[in-house]
This record gives sequence, structure tokens and C-alpha cells, in this order.
Amino acid sequence: MLQNKISKPMTILQNRWYNGLVSELGLSRKMFQISQPSPPIAPLDDVGLWSYQNVIPPASLTFKRCVYSDTRFFNEYVALVSQLQFTQCGLEQIIGKENYEKWLEYLKESPNSDTDPNAIPSLFRSWAMRYCPDKANEGSSALSKMVLIQAAKKALLPYQAPNPKLPDFDGNYTSLLDTLNNSQNRAFLFNTSEIIDDVQDTWTGGDNFDFDGLWGGSSSNSRLTRRFAESSVTVNTSFQAYTVWSSTPGSWYNSSLLNTAYKNRGVPPWTQNPNPTWKEFFDLDGSLKQFITALVVVDGVDATVTSDAIYCETDQQTILSNTSKGLWPFYVPSSDKVTNTVTFNSDNTMKIQTVTEKSNPLVIGYNVLSLDHWLGGNPV
Repeated sequence: MLQNKISKPMTILQNRWYNGLVSELGLSRKMFQISQPSPPIAPLDDVGLWSYQNVIPPASLTFKRCVYSDTRFFNEYVALVSQLQFTQCGLEQIIGKENYEKWLEYLKESPNSDTDPNAIPSLFRSWAMRYCPDKANEGSSALSKMVLIQAAKKALLPYQAPNPKLPDFDGNYTSLLDTLNNSQNRAFLFNTSEIIDDVQDTWTGGDNFDFDGLWGGSSSNSRLTRRFAESSVTVNTSFQAYTVWSSTPGSWYNSSLLNTAYKNRGVPPWTQNPNPTWKEFFDLDGSLKQFITALVVVDGVDATVTSDAIYCETDQQTILSNTSKGLWPFYVPSSDKVTNTVTFNSDNTMKIQTVTEKSNPLVIGYNVLSLDHWLGGNPV
């Protein structure tokens, strides 16, 4: 097909691997993304787990984490919240000075003046329906934005204190291990001759970039990688455990606030001269365009890769000297918990085996949703 004629060999192999994982693990082509590399979660605690969730993935079928490691979801969200404000002056402009003064007088004398801030919009609406019904909807909407922004900024305070809390997510590392221990194993055989490389119907429209070559950190277009990718490749894989782990931000995050900011381009609650701007967050190249909704996690990996590519002795030594960096398709660096072994047969073809110890889970992918799909609707 046309894609084969214009794609680099490693792109074709990576696309086939993507299709194989989706099929064998029952994943969605509308969400799934490969994570690369896939070392065991470290540290083996909540902090290690949350570090995989506190990122913003690119619109690619492969997410090379080291390339986008500085794009933290928490940091972008804090930058967004800091640009949003809606003051009492804004309410006065909306309902008029006379109505605004009457409203303040009512609040001062009302027995409900100490009402929960979340109830203020409804209180205003009830008052406005009697004294300025034409401003009831607009005023209560403005107050709702004000309350929402105040609540969002208050929720961030513990994470911005002198000894700040770390950005947390629902679910902890212990719960993940419990889930894996109660999950089923998975095993499958991947063969390049049986899998097509067409990924045009995926959530990225076929975009797949920024991945390594044969070993971690190598070029996807190097000579040794091209030879490997053009060969007949099989992957015999078994996971002792497998789960799709939902990812939801902790108490610092307010989805309603994000929705309000997205849908109110050019109008309050945005400040008069915001920096960053709405465009920097939400436009085509904005920083808040994709979100991780789940981690694809495996444990107890035993993967054997074969290739009929023939490598001379010098090339074999190059591959062997880089084996510890981790090899395709999981790129798990060698450690006391991970073994990578490369052997060459009498005909100079290659076999790769990667084995990881149980209770050292790997994040091999994500489920990703675009901003529109996560929030729904379009900005106005």
C-alpha cells in the first residue's frame, strides 16, 4: 500500500506492533498509545506511579517519555488557573451599578449572608427574579464562575505551600499491585507477516513519531535498525498480569474549571491581558490538547523476539554492547529485576529475550483522549 512506500522501515514495524497490541490486548484504536521506554515503575510507590500520570502526551501512537518529560499536566493546569479571574467588578458590569448595590445591601441584611459560597449563585438568582429578572441568568452565571475559580485556586494551595504536596492521582501503588495480583495473564505471538501496518483509522490519523531504533536511545533510521525492521520479526510475549489502570487527577484538579476556561474564549473568566493565552492552552498546538485517562500496565514479562536479519560479527558486537539499554519493543533497561539477552544463531540471525521479575510492573501504554472528547462541546 502507499503507506509502505513512503514510511521508514521502523515506522512500518512500529505500526504493526501497535496493531498487534490493540488486537491481542483488546485495546481501543481510538485511545491507545504505546509508552516508550517501559522500565519498571520507579520508585516502587505512589510517586513513581503518579509520575506516569502527570504528563501530557503528544498526538502520536508512540509516546517517547523522555522527549516530553517537561510537559507536566499539573504545571500546565496551575498556569491555566492563575490566568483566570472574575471579580465583583465584573459582576457589577454585568448587572449594572444600581442592581449591584442593591444586591450587596441584600447580602448584608440577609440571614443567608453566611451561606456556603457554592449556594451564592442560586441565592442571587432567587433575589434577581424579584428585582431584576432580566439579569438573573447572566448574573448567576457570572457568580458561578467566580465561585468556581475561587474553589479551584483554594484547592491548589496545599500543592503550592512552602512544603507542597506532590500532585496526586486517585488510586495508589499498593492498589495497583493488588489489581495486578488478581488479574489474568496474557500471552500472544506477534508476526510481522500476519499484521498490516495501516493505522489511518486510529485517533492520531496515522501519526506515529519520536520512537527509538533497535535499542533504547538509538536512531529509528540507523543502518542496523533498518535491517532489523525490514526483516521478518516475531515476538512471543507473555505477561503474568495485565490491567488497564484508570487515571484521575486528585483534589487539586477541577474539571468544571477546565471546561469553563475552554468554552469561554475571549470573555471572562479570562483576564484582560492573559499570559499564557487561551490559544497557548487550547489551540491546535496548545499545551492542553490530550489527556491520559488510563495506564496499560503489565507485570512479569517474558518476551522473545526473533529476526531473520543477518548481522556480521562487527554489527553483532555493536548490538551486544547496547543490549543493557533495552531493546525493541519494550525497551526495558537491564537491572537486578530485568534481564536482556541477545544471542546470534549459526546463520547470524538474532534472538532477543527480555524477562522482568514479578511485582515490578511496567507501563507499556496509555489510553488518551483529546480535549474535545474529554470535556465535550466546542469553545465559543
